[in-house]
Amino acid sequence: MALLQKDLFNSPYSGVFCVTNDLLTLVPPGIPDDDVAAIGDALGTTVKVITIGGSSVLGTLVATNNKGLLVSNLVTSLELKKLEKWCNTFNLNLGILSERANAIGNNFLVNDSGGFCNERLSSTSIKDAEKIFDVAVKSQSFNGMDTLGMIGCVNNKGGLCHPDINENEREIMEEVLGVSVMEGTVNFGMPLVGAGVMASSKGAVCGRQSTGVELGRVEEALKLF
Repeated sequence: MALLQKDLFNSPYSGVFCVTNDLLTLVPPGIPDDDVAAIGDALGTTVKVITIGGSSVLGTLVATNNKGLLVSNLVTSLELKKLEKWCNTFNLNLGILSERANAIGNNFLVNDSGGFCNERLSSTSIKDAEKIFDVAVKSQSFNGMDTLGMIGCVNNKGGLCHPDINENEREIMEEVLGVSVMEGTVNFGMPLVGAGVMASSKGAVCGRQSTGVELGRVEEALKLF
């Protein structure tokens, strides 16, 4: 297990550019080969390079757990063929969510026990997502914030959330996700931890600006030890 500090494209927001579960990590083109290898080693995953709709912000446009991968309707046919191949290799369900709110990674916070989604999503989209992720998905905002994938980072052992989420809301998170959740920041005080961290159950990647205290919190919250 490892906690890797790595800036991507001179940015500390690994959770914006990349997305991972415990099996497969998707990264955009342009990351040096040595960094791609380091990311795979830290997360204990196979790393694949792709864009979604030609965009590099994969963490914004894709949501995943170990059962499925849900992608924005911006995905091209060529990109979809690659995803189909990889999902078949790792026995993952694959779905495209046809929503106007197509920043899929921002709209979901999910692990293998349960998930949350943006309250603006339709009931049809929620049902479709539940089929892909093979878990129940609850429509919910936290302290008025509905970008679920940005305010939290979760694996199958623990979770880290925005520090403004109160105790009652954290208890709701814990009940649905089946893990303990701690509040914290990354990248020297940045509260959108889902943007600043990507994590599997084996490791995590966060920005180089994160302090020693923040790194310790990430390790403790996600149980990376």
